[in-house]
Amino acid sequence: MMNKLNLKRICITRVHDEIMILYRGKSNIHVKRFKLHFGDFFKKLGYAVAFICLTVALVIAIPFGKNKVESSVPDEDDELKNEILLSDNTDYTDPDEKAPMLIETYTVKDGDTLSAIASKFGVSMDTILGSSSLTSYDVLRVGQTLKVPNKDGIVHTIKDGQKLADIAANYKIPVDKIVAANQLLNPDFLPVGADIFIPDAKPQNIVQGFIWPTATKRITSGFGWRRHPITGIRQLHTGIDIGVSYQWIKAAMYGKVTFAGRMGGYGNAVIIAHPDGKKTLYGHLSSITVKTGQYVKQGQTVAKSGNTGFSTGPHLHFEIIQNGRAINPRKFLK
Repeated sequence: MMNKLNLKRICITRVHDEIMILYRGKSNIHVKRFKLHFGDFFKKLGYAVAFICLTVALVIAIPFGKNKVESSVPDEDDELKNEILLSDNTDYTDPDEKAPMLIETYTVKDGDTLSAIASKFGVSMDTILGSSSLTSYDVLRVGQTLKVPNKDGIVHTIKDGQKLADIAANYKIPVDKIVAANQLLNPDFLPVGADIFIPDAKPQNIVQGFIWPTATKRITSGFGWRRHPITGIRQLHTGIDIGVSYQWIKAAMYGKVTFAGRMGGYGNAVIIAHPDGKKTLYGHLSSITVKTGQYVKQGQTVAKSGNTGFSTGPHLHFEIIQNGRAINPRKFLK
């Protein structure tokens, strides 16, 4: 059975002596080139046929009475994005600090990465790094045992002579918060070798406002009206494109991950909701290291940039959304 061709996804153009047809599928962009080798008469005839096909495709794809080429009416990808962003499910909610504290052990298997393990358990890589005395994000040994708490913080193993007040001062966490998180009946007696959890249930921001989500600050496409690099259609670019090639992406502000997955033409994407009501969106990711419902610190690794979705090359598409509308990130980035 033949699938119906969606003409809204097709673009036909001429480049020198070639006719190029671009079709946007669910996950990839398909390009077909036809090189013209015949005489001038037939070449002109080929151009005319291509022009007619393009015109017909545009007439069918664009509803009468709406100049979509010059309007900010969202396409199906933006409609999907807006539907997700405006959902109550992507709004910020405070963490449940009353949830019971659990510390699990995990044995490293062949092919495991710290980012994948952190995503599986819904905690940061730093939490596992600090709790398991690791020295690198990238070095794991098969058979190695990791300590993984169900909240972000650090699992601390009591050493001989250590007192709770000293531990609290070292981590700059109030004693009563550590007592409550571990349900300690006698905080003055901590057996050597026992594990206690140093909670960081509601991490605070490193700096006020937003930080850059990337180490690189080279913007390849700014916020505002532009011609789409693939379709050539003039439309509103609701974020900024940052030229990073498969690099770690950080949370621009403390918040709650309210979406982590596939988002149409935005490819793999993450949405983080922040206590001030704003949301940040990170698109075209190659991999995601967090999961929905997880709370992340400002500067915490959440993903790696990539080339998924409707994209011409590896980069990060970054947005800041307020009251359902995208605003220029350059006004907020430090």
